[in-house]
Amino acid sequence: AKFWGRVGGIFHTDEVLANYGITQEEVKALREAVGASEGDAVVFVADTAENTHDALKAVVDRAQVACKCIPQETRTAKDDGTTRYMRPRPGAARMYPETDIPPQPITEALVAQIKANLPEPADKKFARLIKQYSLNEKLAKQLIDSEYIAIFEETAKTSGAQASTIAAFLTETVKSLKREGVPTENVTDEQIAAIFGAVGAGELAKEAISGVFSWLARNEGKSLADATCALGLKMLTEADLAPIIDRIVSANKAQIDKLGKNAFGMLMGAAMKEVRGKCNPELVNKLLRERLK
Repeated sequence: AKFWGRVGGIFHTDEVLANYGITQEEVKALREAVGASEGDAVVFVADTAENTHDALKAVVDRAQVACKCIPQETRTAKDDGTTRYMRPRPGAARMYPETDIPPQPITEALVAQIKANLPEPADKKFARLIKQYSLNEKLAKQLIDSEYIAIFEETAKTSGAQASTIAAFLTETVKSLKREGVPTENVTDEQIAAIFGAVGAGELAKEAISGVFSWLARNEGKSLADATCALGLKMLTEADLAPIIDRIVSANKAQIDKLGKNAFGMLMGAAMKEVRGKCNPELVNKLLRERLK
């Protein structure tokens, strides 16, 4: 009634009307005038004729709806824990114009500008990621849903690291680290780019990526150099690696004499156990094969 009739409120005979200065005699006269029986409540409004008509029509309409179902309306909370009617629920066609924004003429130039800057559709991005970066469908789909899609593309183009390695780390390994309690959100895009830049340059082994990322996540403001130094991940050069390989070959001479080139897998495992994260596995492979000729 307040909303539709613009009135201050309504009176109804099942409340204490004496609080408003209305006597029992007046209530009795009202009930007789409208032909109300003992079990009826009478609703009345004191206002202009137009407002009164609109308010009472709203009361009747809502009462009829309430007899059939819960009225569809927006309600607001009151201090005593109850609620009161606020406004009708908007229909599907209801619109809320923004009055604080000035009108914007829709010109052909504006439409052309918007079209030129539309984001890439997901299906086209999916196909492009697979083709451009040689990713499988699983990694491409995970990237589209990932917050790291932008840094992936930037890093894949500039780092020299294998795109599938970057994608798998950002979409799978990072999630795993987060579940383990690593504060992954602390690692910046610049640090991620630096990590994979070092991998692409042969300065950091792929096996060391998780360790470096986790260290940076727990040591905010530190650099990649700080991480590799703290973790003892200085990359071994071929000159550094050669004596290690020679020692492993010498220690397993009996097995090599017995198995010949078939001893390669055993030797590779022993070497990687010692130097994992400190050198490129391809270099270990190369030096071992040279010594097994």
